[in-house]
Amino acid sequence: MKTVFFLDDDSDFLEVMKLFVELNSKCSVQTAISYNEIIALKDTVLKSDLIFLDINLGPRSPSGLDVFRWLRKSGYARKIYFLTGHARHAPEVREAEACDDAVVLSKPFPYKDLLTLIQAEA
Repeated sequence: MKTVFFLDDDSDFLEVMKLFVELNSKCSVQTAISYNEIIALKDTVLKSDLIFLDINLGPRSPSGLDVFRWLRKSGYARKIYFLTGHARHAPEVREAEACDDAVVLSKPFPYKDLLTLIQAEA
């Protein structure tokens, strides 16, 4: 079974994503709410088929960009998507868009489109 990983500081969002993806695809979903939690789940994360990272993980917290850099340094070579509810002109969003090997998706997004993307990638 393919595994999709979501990192977001909103636990309600993570719960919805987990339920939606698992009920509508043949993928399992793993989640984390912080940089520290994703590091603690290193083995699971690095085996994931597809990863979605929220860019902004809250004030005074490492960002999804920090996690992206950690993933690449750790050898994760598969597709990574950034999620953001911030405007495209925000500095962290612009930095994420500059990453050639990642895609930025704006929240909210149609769940149907997300499912199509997951089924195509995972």
